[in-house]
Amino acid sequence: MKLLRLLLVPFAALGVLIVRLLGKVGVNIRFGGFVSNRIGHLCGNTNVYLSERAAGLHNNYHLWTHYGPICNAQLAKMIGRVLPVDPTRFTVLMVLINKMFKGWEKHDTCSITWDRDPANLNEKYPPHFSFTADEEARGRHGTASLGIPMGHKWVCLIVRDGAYLPGLSYHSYRDSDIDTYGDAALLLARLGYYVVRMGAKVAKPFTVKHPRIIDYAMNGKRTDFLSIYLAAKCTFCITSSTGLDAVCEAFKRPMCFVNFAPVEHLRTYIPQSIAIWKHHEKDGKRMSIEEIHKADAGQFQQAQEFENAEIKLVDNTPQEIADVVHEMVEMIGGVYVPAKQDKFWGDWPRSLDSTYGFPLHGEIRMRIGSNFLEAYNAERAKDIGSDSSTRRITASTVQEHNAISG
Repeated sequence: MKLLRLLLVPFAALGVLIVRLLGKVGVNIRFGGFVSNRIGHLCGNTNVYLSERAAGLHNNYHLWTHYGPICNAQLAKMIGRVLPVDPTRFTVLMVLINKMFKGWEKHDTCSITWDRDPANLNEKYPPHFSFTADEEARGRHGTASLGIPMGHKWVCLIVRDGAYLPGLSYHSYRDSDIDTYGDAALLLARLGYYVVRMGAKVAKPFTVKHPRIIDYAMNGKRTDFLSIYLAAKCTFCITSSTGLDAVCEAFKRPMCFVNFAPVEHLRTYIPQSIAIWKHHEKDGKRMSIEEIHKADAGQFQQAQEFENAEIKLVDNTPQEIADVVHEMVEMIGGVYVPAKQDKFWGDWPRSLDSTYGFPLHGEIRMRIGSNFLEAYNAERAKDIGSDSSTRRITASTVQEHNAISG
């Protein structure tokens, strides 16, 4: 393979020369490479690019190729339907040679804001990816094989743990324990939802027992196709912000974020989204958003950075997770209209990305879990969320939801 690549170098160099000459006469050809080994970036970056293209921000001819192994064959197939993709990966050589010479930027392309959408573009266009009629039928058969009857709703549960990227232990601060999601899963099951625990690589089984709770990550039925279909068609997803939830975002599924970190990377631009974050403790006290921001911890990317700053990250409790999940159910179901959180978002730090320098946030579409924000308000005796209303999960609220939903 290496010998073949060496033999192809002169042809790639000739291709780059032709592209640059065409550029001088107004024909601008650009090359782009997918981050193919990470599903969050393969889907997220590509979806943002497509929204930017729909908004007229990419007007030249762009040719794409995959960098590295493809993490999900079904997603790659769907991307290939909407973008010109070089299956030979010869373009990779052209990209590398092009970058050896001045002015390479004129022939390089990617999404302007990586996998973020601070211009709120995604909500303005229909989903860029779609299933064929045959795939729709295959998806219905696949969900039925999991035990989800036709017409029933399901929620995707996407929880990152140490098995996801064991070679990137510096991201361990983003992991959480699947066991702490048991109460929320049982709540959803009792409300009539099927709960599908997702994941290609997980550390341990989801041991909560209920006929409507499905450990898809461990039951031997996981496929690349069905994972994309489940994420694309779910009623909403519960996620610790990892990989597959980019598919939910691309298909405009409501998103419930828990155990989120780093907190300033909250995807605040996603409509019908709600979030709570990992507690940041310093000197035995929970830190406010303002304190996290002043400590630069809102954009820390490595576990060591939190350790160096002597900040301890504490996972959300099962009750906190169940509370925000129940609020999500009520919010998307129209059971109650959430109170505004203008004060909280008015004080939210409008930072630029510390790596790439683009804005992290646009118009706010997210809300913070009411109970979670109220608890912060009470504990710190600060008015950081007094415009939210506390809602507790009780037997009567479950009965109320069942009566309204039929």
